[in-house]
Amino acid sequence: MPVDKIKLSGDSRIQYRSASVNGKQYGYLESQPESKQYRATIFLIHGFPDLSMGWRYQIPMLVDMGLRVIAPDCLGYGRTDAPEDPALYSHKQCASDIKELAHQLGSPKIILGGHDWGAMLAYRITQWHPDLVTHLFTVCVPYAAPSTSYIPLETMVKSVTPHFGYQLQFASGDVEKVVKSKDDIKGFLSALYGGRTANGETGFDEKRGVHLDKLGRLRRSKLKSDEELEYYATEFSRNGIHGPLNWYRTRETNHAEEKALLNSRITVPVLFIQALRDPALPPHLGKSMARSIPRLTRRQVDTSHWALWEKPEEVNEIIKNWLEGVVFGEKERSGKL
Repeated sequence: MPVDKIKLSGDSRIQYRSASVNGKQYGYLESQPESKQYRATIFLIHGFPDLSMGWRYQIPMLVDMGLRVIAPDCLGYGRTDAPEDPALYSHKQCASDIKELAHQLGSPKIILGGHDWGAMLAYRITQWHPDLVTHLFTVCVPYAAPSTSYIPLETMVKSVTPHFGYQLQFASGDVEKVVKSKDDIKGFLSALYGGRTANGETGFDEKRGVHLDKLGRLRRSKLKSDEELEYYATEFSRNGIHGPLNWYRTRETNHAEEKALLNSRITVPVLFIQALRDPALPPHLGKSMARSIPRLTRRQVDTSHWALWEKPEEVNEIIKNWLEGVVFGEKERSGKL
């Protein structure tokens, strides 16, 4: 049976809402049980190039488990403001925004989930605001501890992580010079979601980035329907792609701010779901996570980077079992449910 997912329009199970957060306008999706009674609030943080709707396969399952779901469009994306200054996209700044939004929604404690950049941000939210997050799950991106020394991305790509070469392109400003129209955005998204040309050529290489000369020839990825690609292109067209790409221009700012987090550990229970066929994040990454996360559960799925959509049944089952066994089981045992 296909996994139930949120419809892109006319789905009464979600509401599009907005809030003024630390001087910025944030758009977010909200979904909760029909009874309006819920066991806890869970925030879901998306990555690049995604939206709050990237969690469409997971939201119904989480609501069925009795959770209130809040899925923001991250800074720069969709219905959220897209400021020019890259410093506003730092993990510390965005973590503060999520905490403020949770406060406005009456949730002093939240469960937190993240995918891609959303996973990296989720780790940092938990570190910057340990009083906010009770449990954390992440998909694809392993934990990376703050570093004592700053290493420029160029140096890292040349010497340690050639599979991060695409980040050099994303940070350069070259993409925005080419990807301007809605059709350009469709091609750009198709490249990153695995679309190919009629001759089977790929549109993305993790060592080089997006093949900008192929955007007009790429077919839609099988991971998205025509309706979904149209929806995404429309949402990205609101502010263009400069804002989302600003997340790749925060490395030095993050390093400076995160000196305050050196030697900190994440002590809440964490579930990490690793995608085994993610070319930008090979399986050996994250092997040392347990040093900083003592209450870690690791699971793996045989998918590409887009695990949430590629194998939603398997991903949902992993999340559900962890929530029931670790999150709610722990609360029931402690009598705090």
